[in-house]
Amino acid sequence: MSEKTNTKPMGTVSVRELRERMANGDDAVFTELITSGGVTATAVFIDGMVSSETVYDFILRPIAAGRVLADARAGEAAVERIMDGRVFQGRKKLCLSVDETTMELLSGSVAVIFDDVGAAVAFEARGFEKRAVSEPTSENVLKGSKEAFVEALRVNTALVRRRVKTSDLKIRQISVGRRTNTQVAIVYIEGIANRDTVAKIVSRFQSADTDGLVTAGQIESIMYERRHTLFPQALYTERPDRFVGSVLEGRVGIIVDGLPVTYITPIDFHTLLQAPEDYAHHFVLSSLFRIMRYVCAAASLMLPAFYVAVTTYHQEMIPTKLAISMISSKQGAPFPTYMEVTLMLLAFEVLLEAGLRLPRAVGQTVSIVGALVVGQAAITANILSPGVVIVISVSGITGFAVPNQDLSNACRVFRLSLVALATFGGLFTTTLGLILILYDMCSIEIFGTPYLSPLAGSEGRGMLDDTLVRRAWTTKRERPRNIAPEDAIRHAREDTEE
Repeated sequence: MSEKTNTKPMGTVSVRELRERMANGDDAVFTELITSGGVTATAVFIDGMVSSETVYDFILRPIAAGRVLADARAGEAAVERIMDGRVFQGRKKLCLSVDETTMELLSGSVAVIFDDVGAAVAFEARGFEKRAVSEPTSENVLKGSKEAFVEALRVNTALVRRRVKTSDLKIRQISVGRRTNTQVAIVYIEGIANRDTVAKIVSRFQSADTDGLVTAGQIESIMYERRHTLFPQALYTERPDRFVGSVLEGRVGIIVDGLPVTYITPIDFHTLLQAPEDYAHHFVLSSLFRIMRYVCAAASLMLPAFYVAVTTYHQEMIPTKLAISMISSKQGAPFPTYMEVTLMLLAFEVLLEAGLRLPRAVGQTVSIVGALVVGQAAITANILSPGVVIVISVSGITGFAVPNQDLSNACRVFRLSLVALATFGGLFTTTLGLILILYDMCSIEIFGTPYLSPLAGSEGRGMLDDTLVRRAWTTKRERPRNIAPEDAIRHAREDTEE
């Protein structure tokens, strides 16, 4: 019985057109094949993106030298047999256009093209080099997992899957960028995360009009609803345990191929002052640490401006003995207080920037030794008063207690702005600056979640649940209501212990 062949083309894939598209791409490998049934085909892959062992031993060898396609005398029959499972491979896809074939090649697949029917079968054979899972570098771990996200998307999604073994965990993948086609995974738990929030996030990435998506700043520009505020509107983390904990609360996670950090949204201001280790300690200790961070953040922001305002315009607020001590220590200093504070703040920022740009082993030494040497030399030479050095040192050190680096950077900018306002009007203009900062925070809403909730937006309900303080696990029954989860109850067991 003769085999019936269909001469009508299945698609528009052409080796010639693909060669033209890959012209001057020396890493594109084209290999001519003749199947055991006598059908001519061409295998194409990108060198360095695929595993050579997988390509040659499990894909090309069975097609060219095996007997699996011996009864296929035409390209259409060969394609049908491959798709029916004659060539065993974990994932294969039928491509009927050059664009589709090119996308599979650039994603780490090998395409076997049958020119006579204009079709290609793409086999997944990813084998590019990637960094191994290691310990987090920007988030210290005291009591928790030592694993951190890496640059490979599938490794990161696997780290999440290992911790949430439920089919309700959904990972929706979107391609963003006309040139880069970067894969972005939207991670959430169906039945817990708010559907409208998930839909808004997916729509925002799908409608993103950009050439490429390669940096964290580009991700944030797509996610952020208000682009003209310095306050961060998403939480970033490189720790899978923190990522999973946020997803279990009803938030949505974003994993980007090529970035070792992930994003969590929606958040509020209080989330930025929480650390992953808060959930590893006793709830009393965690609450004390959180209150301490609020105090440190306020001191870092307001202390320099308050010092300038009081010493320049409101000396009557200073106790007599302290005022006499400050006046005696300032004898011989050539600059007014506001200039001393401004110069010290700028010098502190320069030292921080230098420490970040230098190699890690040298950077920390430069930051610490530089601050000590410069500060002591300035006091000895009567260029700066000791009080200014103490105020700037306390302000800088307390700023390091803020867990989120983006929030800490915003505080540094606002700190300089408040000093400038205090220079021109004392406590009156300083208070005006604080009101403007508070107004900016109150006007931020992240996917329906007020930035200052639950302090604002819910009349303070929930302030003593898991925001300013942390309750014991045995009494923590509800998820954060300000993010409007579909299932607000955690379903904790009654007999669990802290």
